[in-house]
Amino acid sequence: MNNTAEILPTGNLDRRNFLKVTALAGGGLVIGTYLDFGLSTADAAFGGAGTPPDPNAFIRISPDGKVALMAPNSEMGQGAKTALPMIIAEELDVPWSSVTVYQADLNSAYGSQSAVGSGSTTGNFTRLRQAGAMGRAMLISAAAQKWSVPEADCTTANGVVLHQASGRKATYGELATAAAALPAPAAAGVPLKNPADFKLIGTRVAGVDNPKIVTGQSLFGIDQKLPGMLYASYVRCPIFSGKPLSADLDEAKKLPGVKDAFILQGITGLTPGVAIVANSTWNAFNAVNKLKVQWDEGAGANISSVDFANQAQTLGGSDALPLPAGNKSVNAVYHYPLLAHATLEPQNCTALFKDGKMEMWCPTQVPSSGQRLVTAGLGLSASNVTVHVTRVGGGFGRRGSNEFSLEVAAIAQKLEGTPIKLTWMREQDMSQDNYRSNGWHFFKAGVDGAGKVVALADHFVKIQGGPGGMTNGEFPFSSVPGAQVKSSTLTGAVPTGYWRAPGSNGNTWAAQCFVDELAHAAGRDPLDLRVDLLAGSAGRDSARLNAVIKLAAEKAGWGKKLPRGSGQGIAISATNGACVAIVAEVTVTPAGDLHVDKMVAAVDAGLIINLSSAESQVQGSMLDGLGAAWFLKITLDKGQVEQTNFDQYPLITIKNAPPVVEAYFVNGAAAPTGLGEPALPPAAPAVCNAIFAATGKRIRTLPIAGEDLKWA
Repeated sequence: MNNTAEILPTGNLDRRNFLKVTALAGGGLVIGTYLDFGLSTADAAFGGAGTPPDPNAFIRISPDGKVALMAPNSEMGQGAKTALPMIIAEELDVPWSSVTVYQADLNSAYGSQSAVGSGSTTGNFTRLRQAGAMGRAMLISAAAQKWSVPEADCTTANGVVLHQASGRKATYGELATAAAALPAPAAAGVPLKNPADFKLIGTRVAGVDNPKIVTGQSLFGIDQKLPGMLYASYVRCPIFSGKPLSADLDEAKKLPGVKDAFILQGITGLTPGVAIVANSTWNAFNAVNKLKVQWDEGAGANISSVDFANQAQTLGGSDALPLPAGNKSVNAVYHYPLLAHATLEPQNCTALFKDGKMEMWCPTQVPSSGQRLVTAGLGLSASNVTVHVTRVGGGFGRRGSNEFSLEVAAIAQKLEGTPIKLTWMREQDMSQDNYRSNGWHFFKAGVDGAGKVVALADHFVKIQGGPGGMTNGEFPFSSVPGAQVKSSTLTGAVPTGYWRAPGSNGNTWAAQCFVDELAHAAGRDPLDLRVDLLAGSAGRDSARLNAVIKLAAEKAGWGKKLPRGSGQGIAISATNGACVAIVAEVTVTPAGDLHVDKMVAAVDAGLIINLSSAESQVQGSMLDGLGAAWFLKITLDKGQVEQTNFDQYPLITIKNAPPVVEAYFVNGAAAPTGLGEPALPPAAPAVCNAIFAATGKRIRTLPIAGEDLKWA
């Protein structure tokens, strides 16, 4: 893509028009759509509050035929920056080679710009299709008027309007200026393509940023450089509830490169702490390491992982599940730990405060969240807080909270006129996270003589405030009449937040492993029991789950004979609208060394926009889920996180990755679902169930690395 066209920023467009067209200097077409329809479920989940979205998609066609498209949602490796413009390009009917993609800044014109819950495509699919179709209709109108022919006699192909009867044709570039002068068509009168006619959607398209990534060009928040910029670090108490009483600021200012040091507190939404500003990130970090602070640690100094475990046992360990005589009782307790997000790009943000206005460059999943923090904390209006969205070096839910935005904004306001780039140290990034909540599942079930599950109960215990509950509307509870689900919370102030596939990431592991236990207790094949349970499920996704579990089993060769020490495991999950089944194949040596040989996923995620990124998301999700379950945990002692870097929190590496990781998709014409998260939840239980098949040992506490897998 060699297009150098620019997207011109726009404000809110006229709500009375679905399409507003403006001629640009030098000619050309700019299209901004306002689509007046109710919010989808995904839109509402992103904070839409029931209001229709503002203009969401912008297209520029220049006279030379080049097309610039805006990607409204953050790109953090999930492929949104490529997939969303592909939707516009498909309906606009332009060749992808003529398209240049730009990342949108925060602007109400784009509607929700949140990249959470695997919802970027789900929340934008219809509106972006309409945007492209409206642009195409405008260009056809311009051509029809030029040739004095009916619009119905004109067609388009690859950025050209054609009149087949006369053989005339005109490129979009030739028509762009004329189209800009035409009135907007009614949205209801603009037809969308039949999916059977899609040419671009469903194909493999390389990520639009790939050339810049491999050549090291500036894309990420941490890459930002501004003239005269200074570099900041922000120190918070290692105890979550703590705040600074005093600090040796005068000594800190004497350190090499340090320009300023001060305490920030009393700002709404800001955790109190100490700011260090220096002439380089290195000097700021060095000053932090030498900084002496007296902390008021608060009540959180007594929190420990041991205390949480004791609380959980007290809360969940005394429930009973009455069973009729003759039924087999199956009980088990599953525990998964706190997890950090451990994004490879640590939290960072750059800000410049000048003339009462804040301008920010931020790697964020929810840019509006950062803006709200800054406006509320610093008393600025939203119109005076500009947020430029950069590419994100890993999000997984971490960059939805945006506290780093307020930290750097507060520092920049104090040092008005000087650009400030704040970067968190890795130790801070890991010990000051918003963690995936830990959880305990106290399962009890009954199996009758025919191998049927006749009773099922779960007492779920987790940290107070952590997202991700459990209900009897979820599988397998939806398949067992009278199934009971009870929840309790632990006391103790630990910051929790959204971690990839919130709730499902831990709950699916526990539930799917327990279903495996039920299968073996009933003397049944784990696949057959799941199919049986799905047949009796009241859940809406039962048929789709049934289809993917059978496809995964077929592709993985489920049930094949394996040598001692090798085994297969299976698990299913319905997350963010997508249904996934995974079969894992593992080998465990007599000494207890685990080797994951193969992982096969079958996925129903509706219509696939970009097959290349869809495959990558499924494969990456499986590896992420495997790595977290295999190696990772966060523990607390005396209120402090004990793991502060990758030597204590080791991410999965190539040597641990399965040599075969396959993804298969169920062909479906339904609208696309989320895809950035759904393949993560069933990965861990598939592997743990395979470990049992290989060794006879159950993994009921994560991580796997903490368990003894030696052969008996």
